[in-house]
Amino acid sequence: MTSWNSITRNAPGPRRLPVQWLDAVAVDLLIARPPCLEGHGRNGGLLVCRGKVRRLSGMPRHGLRGFTLLELMMVIAIIGFITAMTLSHIGGFGRANAMPATTRQLLDDVALARQRAMVNRSTVYMVFLPPCFWTNDYFTNNSTSYAPWTTQTTNLLMHQYSGYALVSLATVGDQPGQHHARYVTDWRFLPDGVFFAPFEFTLGTNTTTNFYTTNTLSGTITTSAIQPWTQVPVPFPSPFSSNTIMPMPCIGFTAQGGLTTPYVNQYIALARGSIFYPTDTNGVPLIQPPMMVETPAGNDVNNPNLIQIDWMTARATLLRNQLQ
Repeated sequence: MTSWNSITRNAPGPRRLPVQWLDAVAVDLLIARPPCLEGHGRNGGLLVCRGKVRRLSGMPRHGLRGFTLLELMMVIAIIGFITAMTLSHIGGFGRANAMPATTRQLLDDVALARQRAMVNRSTVYMVFLPPCFWTNDYFTNNSTSYAPWTTQTTNLLMHQYSGYALVSLATVGDQPGQHHARYVTDWRFLPDGVFFAPFEFTLGTNTTTNFYTTNTLSGTITTSAIQPWTQVPVPFPSPFSSNTIMPMPCIGFTAQGGLTTPYVNQYIALARGSIFYPTDTNGVPLIQPPMMVETPAGNDVNNPNLIQIDWMTARATLLRNQLQ
């Protein structure tokens, strides 16, 4: 290493310190690994002493070492273990949110049906997709040549007990006796894990079933008398299916802001669980009823979740057990 030292002696003013100049190689080494403050000692595997830079024996030449393959595999294994432990909790979180999401969806659509009926000055029906709808006489007699056996109908087969739509049997400007039905919305489906209570589709005419919801905060028990939904002929599965008019279970909203069933509140009962739709080996749905499993069993009756629609105002509220 070449250097040049200069010390100014006998010069007026403050005494100047000696300055040491290094060649280019030494400067690069010192920039990469600066020496300690005293100018002597170890710093990143270099020994700086009296202006000379030397590498200590046994120190790595390329700085810090990286991960080995074994260490990387151990980290991946730990991450996978933590992920597997949390998957079950994530699934339970989704199921816990299914019922609140369903009630919010139905409350919004009930309000939409009421609004459209009042704005368009016509009756709007919330039509529910019945199970085994293919047993209708028209379907059974024309199953091989009927047009509705298309993708739309096949899709509805996979949403029995969970599909519904808003339908108006008349539009603004229709001539007397010449009404044109239209679907206010497309077919909508409930979130996975929730479906309409099966008893809603099997209640007989003039049959009333009482349900009880408890509120331990106020110490009250509310009795809800559930009656069967109204059966109304509706073009199915779309307004273009004029040849297929099927009686569908529905709730009607009048242009005056009420229900078509005077003095009788309407209810939408919900159940938690899973629906298993039969399919063939290619995944095509079979024309068979689905299998339903309520979780826990009988929760549609023992722990009811009811959407109550007031007959006078057609406004919906949620009824369920409220336990302290």
